[in-house]
Amino acid sequence: MQFIGDPENERKVLQLYDGPPSGHLPEILQPMMAKNMLNEKQLDILRDKYPWPDERPDFDPINWSLDGGGRWLVTEKIQRKECAVVLEIGSFLGGSVKSWLNASPDVVVVAIDPWPETLDLSDYAQKNNKGPKAISQLGRHDGFYQTFLANLWDHRDRVIPVREYSPAILHELASIGLQPDLIYLDSDKVGTEIEICHDLFPSAVMTGDDWCWSDESGNFPIREPVQNYCDEHGLHLKVENATWLIDRDPPSLAFRWRCFRRAIRQRRKERRSENLKKVA
Repeated sequence: MQFIGDPENERKVLQLYDGPPSGHLPEILQPMMAKNMLNEKQLDILRDKYPWPDERPDFDPINWSLDGGGRWLVTEKIQRKECAVVLEIGSFLGGSVKSWLNASPDVVVVAIDPWPETLDLSDYAQKNNKGPKAISQLGRHDGFYQTFLANLWDHRDRVIPVREYSPAILHELASIGLQPDLIYLDSDKVGTEIEICHDLFPSAVMTGDDWCWSDESGNFPIREPVQNYCDEHGLHLKVENATWLIDRDPPSLAFRWRCFRRAIRQRRKERRSENLKKVA
């Protein structure tokens, strides 16, 4: 969406900007800032409803990101100043949230996750070879949510932790007028929210995780709904490892070449690892 040079959007931004009521946006006000300002009222509503605690939780940060690869597809979008507000559905301990924050100092992330109080993640942490300290902490009451807060504490001015279930909360966000520029789906693995997000936030870029996740039958449940969505709306799919992104433009030759080179490097890395195991 074009904000600078669009009279209607300029009028909306000027209502939030402390400048003269007539005239145009200052030249230094970049499109990404304008997008953020259009969402500022809505973001403030969410900040009031889902506040951070006054004091840092008595929990240690745990560096644990469920990254299956390919997140550069998303960070590149953000770095190009195309995304000011990211809506993430399924935030776990905040690893992907940090990736979006690191991509730009201007981006704000609305992180949705129920973070159940009684969910004990100690067994899951043990299966993923986490240390005794992390295993113990994630087994504590409300350890899931408190660890997320500890991990993102230094970025709390740019993260809004919405402790709710999706897709119900999506309707509430739409009702207050939130306009996310990008939606990252990492929750149910079967694409339930794709069409809902399209109906509620039609201008948002849709992306997500779990492209390589398979169920017990060996099926990849996220793939069919994503591909069907692209076909139905005439959009294009970009995939890198576990990450998928739906775009209006088809993958360029440069994009395909870059993915090919990354795949070659990854395969070489895997072969080196296999050879080291054989030697050991």
